[in-house]
Amino acid sequence: MEDQSIITTSSAAAAATKPTTPFAPAPQEEDSKEAEKPAQFHEVPAPKADKPAPPVEKPATVDAHSEKPANEKPDTHPKTPVKSSGDQWSMTYSPYTSDGGCKPPSDVAGDIAMIAKKGFSSIRLYSTDCSGLSSVATAALSHNLNIILGVYISDTGISAARPQVGEIVNWASKNGHFKGVEMIVIGNEAVFNKFCSAAELASFVSEAKAAFSAAGYTGPVTTTETVEVLKQNKATLCPVCDVAAANIHPFFNGKVTAEHAGEFVASQLELLATICPGKETYNLETGWPTKGSANNAAIPGKWEQNVAIEGIKKAAG
Repeated sequence: MEDQSIITTSSAAAAATKPTTPFAPAPQEEDSKEAEKPAQFHEVPAPKADKPAPPVEKPATVDAHSEKPANEKPDTHPKTPVKSSGDQWSMTYSPYTSDGGCKPPSDVAGDIAMIAKKGFSSIRLYSTDCSGLSSVATAALSHNLNIILGVYISDTGISAARPQVGEIVNWASKNGHFKGVEMIVIGNEAVFNKFCSAAELASFVSEAKAAFSAAGYTGPVTTTETVEVLKQNKATLCPVCDVAAANIHPFFNGKVTAEHAGEFVASQLELLATICPGKETYNLETGWPTKGSANNAAIPGKWEQNVAIEGIKKAAG
């Protein structure tokens, strides 16, 4: 079973990494996030009601194939394997300007080039807005980066998110049938934010999977929530997800210091593996802030961020 993490940070580039050896601490549950995030997480204002505001200020922010029997026809559209550049996997990216508008394609291309230059192997998109499927995906593929696509569910609910599935299918038909797409994520903490129920999310994941499969996609489709939300709704969400994925932010647990961020993330991934047994586990969002208010023992700062990121890469990369 593989564990992977996407690392997001408040003001510096960070990495996502491949799994290493198990760690010593026993699994502990992540504390529930506050309804409003601490000040150090400067969310980009969304000009549209259904535009996702990334949970962390981002600088720009999955398996071996067995041989097929001789008599089995090869896949017409083989899935893109998850790849990693050493201990750096993916960075989340939202193509927004500082005032919440959409970046022009030239700026997006520059951001993606910088991310590729830093050694990352994938880009994660939260949604299809701001022409992300064309500008971001095109730039990513030009730099040989894989893509983690997203369908964002906002406070307008699933009905408003449903057109994004069609946008992805239409884009794929022009892009070589999901070339470079290694995963598709339906929702980002939608149940945690009470944008939909777990049952509604599960139904939407199944609906989207069917649409993507019919269009030729053969990779994993999943959702991502906090570990606690997945634990509470495991009977509903685990069966419809191809892989188990969570957003694991050690800063939101007030008992975790920057020095122990890696141990915490690794322990949460172990816990996630017990929630959805038999499925590969992924951390789709993590990091540490450089400024803002302290969360008890969790102190923001540039030094703390460096320590936390290095610890996460070492323990859960």
